[in-house]
Amino acid sequence: MKYTNEIISKFLELIEKENSLTKICEEMSLNSLEVLSLVNHVKKNGINIAVKKTPGDLYMMNMGDINYNEKNTYNFDTDEYNEFNFIVISDTRLGSKSQQLSILNDIYLKGQKMGYNNVILCGNISAGLYPISDPYAESNFVDDTYSQIDYIVNNYPKLEGMKTYFITGKIDKKHLKNEKVNIGKRIAEKRDDMIYLGDGSCEVMIDNTKVHVLNAKLGKTYTVSYRTQQQIDSYRSEDKPDILLYGGLLQMEKYNYRNVTCISVPSVVATTKEMTEKRYSNTIGALYVNIRTNNKGDLESVNTIFSPYYVTIKDDYLKAKPLKDNPQKKHVKRKEYRDGNK
Repeated sequence: MKYTNEIISKFLELIEKENSLTKICEEMSLNSLEVLSLVNHVKKNGINIAVKKTPGDLYMMNMGDINYNEKNTYNFDTDEYNEFNFIVISDTRLGSKSQQLSILNDIYLKGQKMGYNNVILCGNISAGLYPISDPYAESNFVDDTYSQIDYIVNNYPKLEGMKTYFITGKIDKKHLKNEKVNIGKRIAEKRDDMIYLGDGSCEVMIDNTKVHVLNAKLGKTYTVSYRTQQQIDSYRSEDKPDILLYGGLLQMEKYNYRNVTCISVPSVVATTKEMTEKRYSNTIGALYVNIRTNNKGDLESVNTIFSPYYVTIKDDYLKAKPLKDNPQKKHVKRKEYRDGNK
């Protein structure tokens, strides 16, 4: 059977929503073996098709980039001093009118100067999508999925020797839900310095040190640490990570609970209209993290430098330039704290 673009397009259109094998055969004038062969061909080309068997028929649906069985892990090695340094950030929300690309650029420049070559981004790299009827639809200046992918690819900081390891977050998931496009995979395909770690979470191993990188939906709580404590309480003793990097909460905090070092990761986006109306606090900044292991590879210490930014730049989305190699530095007000102490 020859799989023409016309045949493939028609098939994908038929399974945009769940459809039966019988109905697909009728619509395409193909027998069941030809349709199942077509399914295998499309799967080999990277499209995830869910197939469900029932007593009377087979049902299938185009899941796009959605993969419910994906297990996300990544490994780093410490240096000759048993240390690993990285910057951790969250919620850049590029494509939003509230984005702070100048601050993001400054974080990378500062990190490069300090000798940090690795950045972990804990989700919400994009502004996400809003329906046209949504009251916050005007908060984005880049509206659709593919335009946001292109904007991030072309504007996210790129410095020689620095790599960004990122998960996608709850806001990014709007692209997956509405367009069946995993923007994390698409961005990583176009930028060799950006490594996609997974959707929503990833387990990172630094020698024998287990780090859980997580992004969760923002919600109002009575205390700052409530959501992170809930997450740590949910771990079985044998499954606990050594370190939890928790993005999406728009806050900066470090504490130890159940022998887990928890780091709530701040945003790199100005306070949006939605945050204001829903009364979400928003801390902007980055953390510069040093992990030291012992000779067996087990965690010995976690040291952090807190770097909050108290002043954002109005209409920065109209002014900021992409940061490439040998950029002109733009000065941004900031104040540093080491582990929360002056």
